[in-house]
Formats: sequence, C-alpha cells, structure tokens
Amino acid sequence: MTLPGLVQNYQKKVTVSRLKVVYSQLNQAIKMSEAKNGEMSGWNFDELKEDGTNGTKLTEKFVREYIEPYLRTVHKDQLQSSSSPYEYNYYAMDGSLINTRSHTHYSVALNNGVYLHFNATYDISSTMDIRVDINGKQRPNTIGKDTFFFDLYPKFEMRNEGMDRKTLLTLCSKGGDYNTQKSCGALIQADGWEIKDDYPW
Repeated sequence: MTLPGLVQNYQKKVTVSRLKVVYSQLNQAIKMSEAKNGEMSGWNFDELKEDGTNGTKLTEKFVREYIEPYLRTVHKDQLQSSSSPYEYNYYAMDGSLINTRSHTHYSVALNNGVYLHFNATYDISSTMDIRVDINGKQRPNTIGKDTFFFDLYPKFEMRNEGMDRKTLLTLCSKGGDYNTQKSCGALIQADGWEIKDDYPW
C-alpha cells in the first residue's frame, strides 16, 4: 500500500475510534441523567421557559440541567460571533462552506478535545440536536470526516440511525448536500463502527 493509502487508513481508524468514544460518552451521560431526572421522555423544555428565554438561552439551560453535569467538560459557552474557541467554519464533503460563527446555541469542549455544539429548535417546541466535532477546531472540519450529527432529544441517536445501509450510503454520498451528509455517522455505526471502501471519504 502506498504512503497516502496508509495515511488515509490511519485517519479513518482515528475517526471511527473518536466517534465511537463520544457516542458512548453521550449515551452514558444520558443514562446517568435519567437516573437522577427520570426518563428522557419526561424532560420538559417548558419547565425551563419560565423567564421567557429564547432559543439560545433555553438550549443553554437545558444542556446545563440535563447533560453537562454528566460530562467531563473543560470549557463551555453560549455561542456568539466572537466566541472562542468555537468560532470556525465547517464544510460539506465537496469543500463547500456550510456556515460560520454563531450557527449553534451552546457549546462545550470535553477533556478529550471533542467539541459539542447544541442547537434547539427556534420555536422551542421539543427537539435538540448536537453537531459533534471529534477533534475540535482542528481541520478538516468537514461533515463525515471529523464532524457528525446526533439527535439528542427527545431520543438520543445518530442522525437517521436505524435506516438501512443502502439508504444511509446514498444520503451520505450526496455531493454538497450537507443535510443528507448528516447521516454519515449512522452509516459508520451501521457498518459495525468501520469506514468501508465505498464510504465517500
């Protein structure tokens, strides 16, 4: 195997290892939270809205109440355009820019270098997701390579977890359509925590 091939294989293994670890960390944090706060289905955004907070503040309150105490964090922040260390761009697999700066409501850094970017629905209904950057601000900051999406609430899982492999591969492979590429983590999981040869690396 050529040197570039060896480097790529190493990068894939590191990606899978880090993704699997953060999946386990989040899953464990939720289980510990449920032991104290009851089942996730009973967690309620409305109970945190008494002061009329908006989406950003509500996300922060929800994460601090139900998630953050059960993770080993080293930094946390309500995300603003001037925030650090969370101010950086991220990209689709074709290299196209997705967004910049304040594209999430609240972020935390874990002690293993993972960044978690939380975002609740703007109408404050009942959903929250996480953009997980497995190596923090380090490049490539690209969906499907070091950036993956999880649904946090009302059920914790990879985005589109449980879909059949053919569908996940199709979604993950769709060029610059970053919304479908949010399924790439579920594809890795469906393949037994492995990046296979047909994965659009």
